[in-house]
Amino acid sequence: MTNKMNKTLIITGGYIDENFLKEWFTKENYRMIIAADRGLMVADRLNLPLDFIVGDFDSVSKEILQKYEKLSTPIQTFPREKDKTDTQIAIELALMHNPSSIDIIGATGSRMDHILANLHLLLLPLQLNVDASIIDAHNKIYLKTKRFHIKKDTQFGQFLSLLPFHEKVTGLTMKGFKYPLDRVTLDFDSTLCISNEIVEEEAMVDLVEGILIVIEARD
Repeated sequence: MTNKMNKTLIITGGYIDENFLKEWFTKENYRMIIAADRGLMVADRLNLPLDFIVGDFDSVSKEILQKYEKLSTPIQTFPREKDKTDTQIAIELALMHNPSSIDIIGATGSRMDHILANLHLLLLPLQLNVDASIIDAHNKIYLKTKRFHIKKDTQFGQFLSLLPFHEKVTGLTMKGFKYPLDRVTLDFDSTLCISNEIVEEEAMVDLVEGILIVIEARD
């Protein structure tokens, strides 16, 4: 059974705005924090309390690892040549502890291959009905397969964009937006749902079939 209070934060090895992470951490109530490889360096600089550390540690100094070994923080070390990224390992570890939700910071940056891979990794929690988001200073990215609501006063950013994860999303309805939709088909090559805006106190998105990539964004 999922614990509703068991929110998990994963700090992984992409680009991280440390001021944003510090601010985000102070307003969220995380039960578990996992650092993946180079994410450990950021977590250490911000003095964040860590529950697990995973990775091949090709970008982490021995001194930092020794520090957490002395603190008895569980460390799982993997070979550099492996079949999973450090981020996937961290997500799988988080899911073993029945999280209510997972936030992943450090999953975006300059490496487009890693960004796309991390987006696909959101399928792992989705398949277990666990909410999971990739978050950076400008974006909150998650997947949805059924109706959901967003309140205007708590949305992450001014803009909301929708893209199909697979070939298409059918029966897409959007209410409470500047550009509403009523049971349309959103094809993989369409930019119809880029940069919409919430105009009512609460907006609703519904779909009949498919997986939506949802991006709450701000400039």
